[in-house]
Amino acid sequence: MRKTKAEAQKTREQLLQSALDTFFLHGVAKTPLQAIARNAGVTRGALYWHFKNKEELFEELFEELFEELFEELFRQTFENFSTTFSDGLKKADKQGLRQLLNSIFVHIKHDKLHYKLFVITHLKCEYTEENKAIMAVQKKYLALWEEQLREIVLRCTARNELPGDLHIDLAITYLRATICGLMEMWLHEDDLDLEAVVPPIIDTAIYTLQHSPTLRLPKPNSAKHTEKTAEAV
Repeated sequence: MRKTKAEAQKTREQLLQSALDTFFLHGVAKTPLQAIARNAGVTRGALYWHFKNKEELFEELFEELFEELFEELFRQTFENFSTTFSDGLKKADKQGLRQLLNSIFVHIKHDKLHYKLFVITHLKCEYTEENKAIMAVQKKYLALWEEQLREIVLRCTARNELPGDLHIDLAITYLRATICGLMEMWLHEDDLDLEAVVPPIIDTAIYTLQHSPTLRLPKPNSAKHTEKTAEAV
């Protein structure tokens, strides 16, 4: 008997939840599709009807949870400004940037689904040849996150809340290193007190963007000045 659309959707959701739980427990490389189907209570045939391989299943899981995460973080951060993600970006300011970076940790700590996603991303997605396609999916969505972060920083420079000569590429790399470093520490150290550690570090990161000379674009004449100094010597 052919399943109804609602039944098919329920099976798909069961498979995605099973994939999340199984990847979280055993890692991506060590999780066969048969285990995901078994834990979801469906047949392998049902799994292959929805997803042709592990890479497609991983991408749909990643896409669904990342979009939910983006929307939730922006709703929390810019709830007074807009109802859409793109409109939220237009309203982005330095305080919003600070709140967004803090909200990442608060949200992931209290949201079981997104917590599992980050554990998988940071600890359970092994860098193997077999996982090459899956790593490409992960890289794609991390690039999307970086793109949104870049847009917020650019908005802050346009509002003169961050320096106009801020080296955007270096600034984004610095913020990523700060966030990913904190995330790695937290996921590895159960006793890390996020409430005590994250806010001052985020404040320090914002202060660094504002005041560090090493995160500025080189001045137009600096190269010529260096050349003349070298010639004089």
